[in-house]
Amino acid sequence: MAPRCPVFLAFLLLFAVACSSAGDNPKRVIAVRCATPPVIDGIVRDEVWHAAEPATGFTQRDPDEGNPASEQTEIRVLYDDTALYFGCLFLDSRPDAIVARLSRRDDETESDRGSIRIDAFHDSQTAYEFTFNAAGVKVDIVQYDDAAREDESWDPVWDLETHITSEGWTAEVRIPFSILRYQASEGDTAEQEWGINFIRYIPRRNETDRWVFTPKSESGFVSRFGHLGGLRSLPSPHRLTILPYVAGRQTWEPPTSPLGQHSVFTADAGIDLKLGIGNNLTLDATVNPDFGQLEADPAVLNLSTFETFYPERRPFFIEGTQIIRFATFGDDGGPGLFYSRRIGRAISPEEAEVPPGGRIEKIPQHVTILGAAKLTGKFAGGMSLGVLQAVTREEVARVVDAEGSSSEQVLEPLALYNVARFRQDVLSGSYVGGIVTSVARASRLPAFTGGADWNLKLESSAYQLDGFLAGSHTTNGTGERISGSAGKLQFQRLAARHWLWFLEADFTTPGYNINDIGFFRRPNDFGGIFSLKYKEDAPASVVRSYAATLMLHERSNFDGANIFRTLGLKTDILLDNYWQVSAGADLDVGQFDDRETRGYGLYRKPTGYSAGLALETDDREALSGGIFQTFGWDERGKRQWTAEGWLECRPASWSEYSVEAGFGRVRNQEAWVENVDLNGNGVATIFGDRETQEVSLTVRGSMTFTRDLTLQIYGQLFLAKGHYSGFRQMVAPDTFVPYPYGGNPDFNTQTFNTNLVLRWEYLPGSTMFLVWSQARDAQGDQYFTSFHDDLRGTFHVPPANVIMLKVSYWWGG
Repeated sequence: MAPRCPVFLAFLLLFAVACSSAGDNPKRVIAVRCATPPVIDGIVRDEVWHAAEPATGFTQRDPDEGNPASEQTEIRVLYDDTALYFGCLFLDSRPDAIVARLSRRDDETESDRGSIRIDAFHDSQTAYEFTFNAAGVKVDIVQYDDAAREDESWDPVWDLETHITSEGWTAEVRIPFSILRYQASEGDTAEQEWGINFIRYIPRRNETDRWVFTPKSESGFVSRFGHLGGLRSLPSPHRLTILPYVAGRQTWEPPTSPLGQHSVFTADAGIDLKLGIGNNLTLDATVNPDFGQLEADPAVLNLSTFETFYPERRPFFIEGTQIIRFATFGDDGGPGLFYSRRIGRAISPEEAEVPPGGRIEKIPQHVTILGAAKLTGKFAGGMSLGVLQAVTREEVARVVDAEGSSSEQVLEPLALYNVARFRQDVLSGSYVGGIVTSVARASRLPAFTGGADWNLKLESSAYQLDGFLAGSHTTNGTGERISGSAGKLQFQRLAARHWLWFLEADFTTPGYNINDIGFFRRPNDFGGIFSLKYKEDAPASVVRSYAATLMLHERSNFDGANIFRTLGLKTDILLDNYWQVSAGADLDVGQFDDRETRGYGLYRKPTGYSAGLALETDDREALSGGIFQTFGWDERGKRQWTAEGWLECRPASWSEYSVEAGFGRVRNQEAWVENVDLNGNGVATIFGDRETQEVSLTVRGSMTFTRDLTLQIYGQLFLAKGHYSGFRQMVAPDTFVPYPYGGNPDFNTQTFNTNLVLRWEYLPGSTMFLVWSQARDAQGDQYFTSFHDDLRGTFHVPPANVIMLKVSYWWGG
């Protein structure tokens, strides 16, 4: 399959170029240059607003698709040498019913909202989103890939004020040119044109109105924008922002920690810098970044052979994702050739080799980033460029043996990470691109990856042809240099009134390994996926919309063993009262698992079955929630049951809370236990019948005192335990014999993590964080304990506590 793939891809790319076309929307609004800007007070009353003709004529996307908006909206646009200004009138026949809810920044809570979307580069792919609600809460996002993906970490400094009147509500918005990327035309009197769209949401009707309307049977969002005209002699803004920070941290470790009981205070400082280089490029640099205010990763039970994927949360690495990102096997498979969490990764105490009777004296929590820089931008010809470089420090653990002698172990060597990414716009709403990465660690040979990708829209974005080819060259665990390749080709119908589908073929060779700087779960397979979906968006008396999806998935490894063969069916229904119902079932008749034995041959999988049902209430209500249940079983006696439920509560306009609870139990699952060395006579691969239970409870809350002062609450309780019985040795993929296994692989884990974060934006762009976090972690091997004992044991474990104060100051010129 792999050798013929490039030829096949080249043919399809040529076909796409010949067939591709894109639509264009004729709606247009004119920005008027003003000598004196309006006062941003939320009341659209300055005389200068009368010089601009408003954008009107909004159309419902929901609930009555294609009908005129139920309420009138008018948005006017002005500009001067420094900024764009928007005057928004959201008229309402029921001003008493306007929902104005306070929340933290970037939280799109249930409220009356307006939104401005600007395609400043006019590439029909990328848009700056400025969303605000009637209480004046800001949401700012960068949308890319025609709004298929978003970067929510973008937090520019812009001005907003809102006001509720007897006729509705109003908003005034000032957006500095310095936070936008566009082709400057200073001194050029020719008119420049941008893409633009406006959106309004009315919660009591669940109504979404768009100035530029696209039917649900058609695809595309940014590529369907209207036009913002009248822009002349736009400035080349001086884009320089500096964000230094200072932080102090007090840590208390309990006696049960790997370091023993102690307390320590540390002080730190660092700086982030953003510099505009010309009109097209932006340099982001950071020295000693601090991420202490971030929410902890959730605890999970992972008994598979695959790494758990955690999303990136650090702002420096998230911002600019739309340029550097190189996806391979979809969002569910991780970020592909660049996974930023490899840089400055967390360090586990288990990485240190502790001698018998010894202990860990000192170990870092994460790899220190000495410095990192990122250059991103887009040029007039449609070329996007992203270059990232980061240096991380050598990290050492100090261990003490039973006699008191200490020694040091290198857990992570000094390392240099490099990423270079480019994307070229082609046709309309399409691109081709490439990436090259390297990781150089001290005393090791460097690792390299590279790839090319494409995303081509056909027939006014009704169809899409996308995929990638990639290769890697690195060192495996035995020191051997290995190389591999991977690729994917997907063709899909994105838009139609009823029928949608996609067809995918992909492969990864046995030597493919990108995990020095990327994320990938397993190599050595090839296969394909076919999905067929029928949907109905026209509301009926009971059902507003529904969809049914059939999916087939077939996969084998390069040794010819079938490892995946599934058939799945899922339905989603939106009821007239805006409750949602989902149901699904899956059949897995794949023959083998080539990873379960951890490198000692194939394991014959049993045929498996599963089914699930979910119900979710209308999330506009002050109290909403949902439940989700799954059932699974296989031909060898496995029985699985999981249940999840969640509640969201908004008791006041300034607070909201959510509770998520889950329970899962698996019985009689045939599973690998251990590979036992038979004293030079080979290895015995031991299996057993595994029973597991897990309970989780997660609480989140926020209290918004003002738009700039919020308190966030997070807590997670996670209990998981497992028991093995019926031990046997695998002598063939589907043949076992009894084995007198004497070990105890049972486990019982109890964790409780909590965070309190007080955030105050004391000046625009400048913030103060006061954080308290606590962690409790207990490990045992007793399965036959009650839930009450497990819960009590969790809170009997001495906690680790951290209090941190961080203050940053934003300076923008």
